[in-house]
Amino acid sequence: MDKTIRWGILGCGNIANKFATDLQMVSGSVLRAVASRDPERAQKFAIKHTAERTYSNYTALVNDPDLDVIYVATTHNFHYEHAALCLAANKAVLCEKPICVNAQEAQKLVELSRKKDIFLMEAMWTLFFPTVTRLIKDIDSGIIGTPQLVQADFGITKPPEAGSRFYEKKLAAGALLDLGIYTINFSNIVFRSKPKGISGYAQFTDQGVDRLSTYNLIYSEGRQALLSAAIALPTPHQARIYGDKGRIVVDDFYHPQQYQIILNGKKPKLVNDGFDGFGYLYEAREVQQCLLDGKTESTICPLDETVATMRIMDDLRKQWGLRYPNEN
Repeated sequence: MDKTIRWGILGCGNIANKFATDLQMVSGSVLRAVASRDPERAQKFAIKHTAERTYSNYTALVNDPDLDVIYVATTHNFHYEHAALCLAANKAVLCEKPICVNAQEAQKLVELSRKKDIFLMEAMWTLFFPTVTRLIKDIDSGIIGTPQLVQADFGITKPPEAGSRFYEKKLAAGALLDLGIYTINFSNIVFRSKPKGISGYAQFTDQGVDRLSTYNLIYSEGRQALLSAAIALPTPHQARIYGDKGRIVVDDFYHPQQYQIILNGKKPKLVNDGFDGFGYLYEAREVQQCLLDGKTESTICPLDETVATMRIMDDLRKQWGLRYPNEN
């Protein structure tokens, strides 16, 4: 099928800027329209990324007949509302992670997508990096034996400014939903299953969101993941996978260029596949190919797995007593 995939972007923030930059590297895709509640911001974004049209109303964007798919890049608390708006207008959706605030919302989106037979995918960009594709093959080959333990951390330092998407509770902020989701997703990539046991601990900000949180996931046969995320504590952003024959060390695991295979008693082997642009073009290519193939979900990022990850985070937040405004 020879067709250009026509994109719209809903929300013109920092990540949307990077995504739009990378989209220009995806042959067969074009950015047609963008929307922001700030008309001036939308106009500047459109000029920078050569989009033809701007909207200051999200409903107008999703009803644009010249669009095939919309990338939802607003804050967490709006993901369900805006993704549902797109699906209701029969537009395919790539929704920034987390796809929703909780599993209940995510399941509703999945059901709507399947009922209307319209494509939906969470923008879990990590899954589509060439290095991650290679990593999965190496793990499956048994090069380090059966993975028994995963350790991963994702800590950054962000100032607690008013209105910050990292700190503002009404925006569904905090380390878990913003950063911890990557560590949980990575663990699930390695173990290829859902955890049987989930426990975690959190340190809270004055605003009531987790500034530092840790998660212990127990999988079948006692395999474990020890994970952490922070919005006020820098950490190396490293993942380590341990098997009986050795280990694999992945730097910047959520958008990796390379990893080391360190077999017991042997010198490290470096695997480097790099990546192009900011790394967002790979998820865009997946969406494009799925649409060209007539698929309504990605086999690399299945919707049921997306909901399962949301359930893990729901479980952790329940243990901590962390609820966001307007949650049922």
